[in-house]
Amino acid sequence: MATLGALRIVAVLLLVFGTVTLSPQPSEAAAATASEVQHEVLAGDCLHLIAGYYYGDARLWERIWKANKQSVRNPNVLALGTVLVVPNAAVPDQPYPDFAARTHGCGPAGAARAAAARVKGQPKAAPRAQTTP
Repeated sequence: MATLGALRIVAVLLLVFGTVTLSPQPSEAAAATASEVQHEVLAGDCLHLIAGYYYGDARLWERIWKANKQSVRNPNVLALGTVLVVPNAAVPDQPYPDFAARTHGCGPAGAARAAAARVKGQPKAAPRAQTTP
């Protein structure tokens, strides 16, 4: 009987220590996906743009605002140089300035750049022939 009890204890210990030592180590990518990221506000930034970069969905801007309510009173106004905490963020491979330039930014400056890009892409109208009577 004592031998059977000892075998059970050894089996339980092997099971416990075997799962502890055999469990995979969390990868750096997995650790980065569930971490808080600090983002310094640049010229032309808005919470929509920042959320689009870190979450892939601009509609999740409120997550960032709720995490930073002590430093951002109005979500439509971000002070240049403010460091925001972005909770549960994944940092994409693309650098943020490249992403911001590609998406035309926020606010009036971003809207003006987007309008200029649309106009730039349109073909120029051909001059009309004038008829004289």
